Amino acid sequence: MLTSRALLLPSVPTMLIDEQRGDITEMIEALSSAGERMLSEAPDAVVIVSPRWVSSNAFQADDGRRHRSVIDLPGFGVEPRYDCPGHPVLARTIVEHAVKSGLRASCAQHGVDTAASIPLHFLVRARHVPIVPLSISEGSAEEHRAWGAAIRHALNAWEGRAAFCVGGALSWYLHAFNLRRDVPEGVELDKRVLEAIENGAWSRVQDAVEALGEKAHPEADLKHLEVLRGFLLIETGGHVREYESTHGIGTALAEFPLSNTGAPA
Repeated sequence: MLTSRALLLPSVPTMLIDEQRGDITEMIEALSSAGERMLSEAPDAVVIVSPRWVSSNAFQADDGRRHRSVIDLPGFGVEPRYDCPGHPVLARTIVEHAVKSGLRASCAQHGVDTAASIPLHFLVRARHVPIVPLSISEGSAEEHRAWGAAIRHALNAWEGRAAFCVGGALSWYLHAFNLRRDVPEGVELDKRVLEAIENGAWSRVQDAVEALGEKAHPEADLKHLEVLRGFLLIETGGHVREYESTHGIGTALAEFPLSNTGAPA
């Protein structure tokens, strides 16, 4: 069983720096509100895909009972921490469904990296809901869509209630960020991608990557969005709640109604 919305979540450490300085940005407010909506449906677990966990072979799910924080972006001057409970049974259920669908998938220990820990800090502040981190892989866009579909079928069949999220960024040019250099191609990539997912024109996401990727540096070639596309099962659009861009990095918060839950969009 699923909550009524799937979420695309922003993840850049500057959000934590803003909060520490008392600068509650529109993105932070929007993410906190999304968390309130999600928690009002009382999920038993949050399943989150990270583009910063790239498995070399099989797709992976972390079946740990507890997750430690992975500090994978040390250059930002902040160490995102989100130690939290896991849900081993649900992680294994997702892997079983993926394997039955013909995908290579396995359980592994990874922890909660910054693509998950940063948005979860604002989304589920109490850290009481079990988290299931999921990887992407080095495989094709088609395989990532199949991974998303397998996750959806697993969560539909699960007797508990799960929230599904995809963390990460759109444009992700860390060198430009460190030099405080604007990247027009990154802003254009973000614009095209957000228009595509709002209109349900998902094939245009990879069109944008092919056209602008060399200079825009999309995170993980936006394979995490291919997982989301597969998870939705149909070419449906979402609602972009907020977008934020700074020096080569673009992030967005978007919500996608899941029609088979019976809850209003």
